[in-house]
Amino acid sequence: MNTLELYGYAAATVLTTVTALWIVSVAIRDASIIDVFWGPLFVAIAWVLFAINLDAVGIKHLVVLFLVTAWGLRLAFHLAARNLGMGEDTRYRLWRQHGGDNWWLKSFYRVYLLQGGIALVVATPIVAAFRVADAPFVINWIGLPIWAIGFAIEASADIQLIRFMQRPDSKGQVMQQGLWAYSRHPNYFGDALQWWGLGVLVFTGITWWSLIGPLAMTLVFLNLSNEVIERGLLKRRPGYADYVARTNAFFPGAPTSDANDTTR
Repeated sequence: MNTLELYGYAAATVLTTVTALWIVSVAIRDASIIDVFWGPLFVAIAWVLFAINLDAVGIKHLVVLFLVTAWGLRLAFHLAARNLGMGEDTRYRLWRQHGGDNWWLKSFYRVYLLQGGIALVVATPIVAAFRVADAPFVINWIGLPIWAIGFAIEASADIQLIRFMQRPDSKGQVMQQGLWAYSRHPNYFGDALQWWGLGVLVFTGITWWSLIGPLAMTLVFLNLSNEVIERGLLKRRPGYADYVARTNAFFPGAPTSDANDTTR
């Protein structure tokens, strides 16, 4: 199956999924549910492409299917557990307030179609996996430890953050312990690392474009997610500016001074 056909199935999966989610979001007045389903969106792409290629399934397809499913469901579970009962996310509430009476319609293309489009770009490793039936070359297996390290970093960072937020004295404070002492967004770094692992795993002379997805995901984290999130944190948490001054934004590195004091 050629690349255009594979992307056609991927696009149909994404469009169907985000449209269904948008309808639900309008009914419950919560556009932020797309965040919880961000991971499962890629899981859906992987399983659809797997299903239409059953007659040519190989080790590479099974490995990619497992890795994408593990990443997507873990992320979905984490976000659902964190956001359960919290209502619509603050960012989306602000967009709703400024969106006017037609926000319900605007949210379809400003939130759901936009994120669906980004997902299609990021999903290049998944599509590339089914582009050729060959088993991975020896060098491709380097992608597995890269993915595993990323998974461990993201999962650990999420667990550390949840435990910090559950502390009675954490309200208004800045999380800067554990992995968060070395990066302001270690979960994003771990997430991006997993996609680079997938890209390397399926990289060939034919599927060189598998690295476009990891690059896109990294650029989104560096230029969009960090900026949007940190703008709010700088307003809500007085100590965050000091944290920014001594801690790398994305790539882990040694802090310029002791970042273990969370009492500020």
